[in-house]
Parts: sequence; C-alpha cells; structure tokens
Amino acid sequence: MAAKVLDLAYNIKIFRNDAIKERIPDMKKAYQMNPEASPGVFKSYVNMFLNVVDDIILFLVALGIIGVAALLMLEGVSDFILHDQHSISHIISDLMFVLIIMELFRQVMRQINRHPFSLNPFIYIGIIASVRGILLTQMRLGMGEEPWEGGVIQLSVHAAIVILLVLSLYFYSKRVHREDD
Repeated sequence: MAAKVLDLAYNIKIFRNDAIKERIPDMKKAYQMNPEASPGVFKSYVNMFLNVVDDIILFLVALGIIGVAALLMLEGVSDFILHDQHSISHIISDLMFVLIIMELFRQVMRQINRHPFSLNPFIYIGIIASVRGILLTQMRLGMGEEPWEGGVIQLSVHAAIVILLVLSLYFYSKRVHREDD
C-alpha cells in the first residue's frame, strides 16, 4: 500500500521540491525491503508536508508584517507633513511602533531560515516598547497632557522594565555564550 502511495505521489508530482522527489525511490526500496517501515515513511511525508505548510504560513506572516510596517510608515510620513494635525509624540510613537514590528519581522525571518530560537529579539522588542513609553510619557508631561503623579509613576515603571530587560539580556547572552563553548 505504501509503495502505491509513493508511486502516486511521484507520478502526480505532489512534491515540487526536487530533494523530496529524489527521496521517494529510496523510500520505496526501504518499504519493499521492510513493509513494517511504512509508518516511518508516512510520518516522513507528513513531516515534509507540515514543513511546507509552516513555510507558507511564515511567508504570509512576513508579508503581512511588511505591509503593516509600510502602512504605519506612510501614516507617520503623512503625519509629519501634516504636522499641525498631529503632535510630535504621536509621530514618534508611530515610528517606534514600526521598529517593534520590524523586530517581529526579523524573528519571523529567523524562523523561515531555520535559525535556532533566540529570546534576544523579544527582549529587544520589550526594551524598544519601554523606551517608547518613556519618550511618550516624558513628552506628555512636558506638554502638560499628563498629570505629574501619574506620569512619574509611568516613567518609573518603564525605567524599571528597561533595567530588568537589559539585565535579562545580559544574563541570557552570557548563558548562551557559555553553552556555545
């Protein structure tokens, strides 16, 4: 049965990847020599199929992230040109948000290129988001848009988050380098 499925898959060219097509005759030989090996062959095909689906989804996510970042950049540029309708803090907020989105894009690209998982991009995103919060709160305080007590509390929380994330990045990087040695 498994040999027939492999023949059918090869003949109708389900697998467009040449490396996968080249493995089909070897899989058929392995099955013919050991018919009990068919579950392994099936698992191999399921694994290959799921990897292709994973790549397609990651590619679509990457395109979506680029689209959102491009739209936010266009909005930021139009806000900058029409400066009288938006405050500087709003423009900086949009640009910092684009930085956060691009860090997410870099992580998706790492997944597409099959790089090992790393916490570093997520720590960077947290640091950028907290610095964005510090800048926005500071601007609102300076312009009188934020009450003093609430603004100071927000600044303190964002600063504490930045310190914690920088320490986390330091210890995580130190641990990763120790594992590499």
